[in-house]
Amino acid sequence: MSSVDQSKQVSASGREAPPRWMILASWPARLIAGGVFIYAGVLKLIDPATLAQDIANYQAFPYWTWNLAAAVVPIAELLGGLALITGFKRRAGSLVLGALTVAFIGLILSVIVRGIDLSCGCFGEATQASAVGWPLLLRDVALLAAIVVAYLPPEPRSSSAKRLAK
Repeated sequence: MSSVDQSKQVSASGREAPPRWMILASWPARLIAGGVFIYAGVLKLIDPATLAQDIANYQAFPYWTWNLAAAVVPIAELLGGLALITGFKRRAGSLVLGALTVAFIGLILSVIVRGIDLSCGCFGEATQASAVGWPLLLRDVALLAAIVVAYLPPEPRSSSAKRLAK
């Protein structure tokens, strides 16, 4: 019998490798969440003026923030989605997309509570907009769950981090 416990695998960096289920579950989550945000970000970048109006329709932000948010949010979505898909800075991308999704969930809840009737603007004008309501909220909660699963496996340590740890 070997001295190494067979139930725990050790990665090349010397750290315990994440469980296989975590790695297998993270791939579909990364592809789904990353794909959704890349698609949404690209469509919003195409028409920032419409996005600014969609932001205004939520009646939650001052006028001076509409264009700023219309410029920043799609870029954050695009970069976060690319991070999930490529794996480069995956956890950082997951944190950005998670923060955005939590903010979106808060906005959806505020619209539901205030009784405002509007379309989400989630994917720009290129697709038929979903009405803001409970189904959209549940969709965003599911998206947040996928982002959490995409975040879970630890990132491999870089060679410089390995040298510093010695």
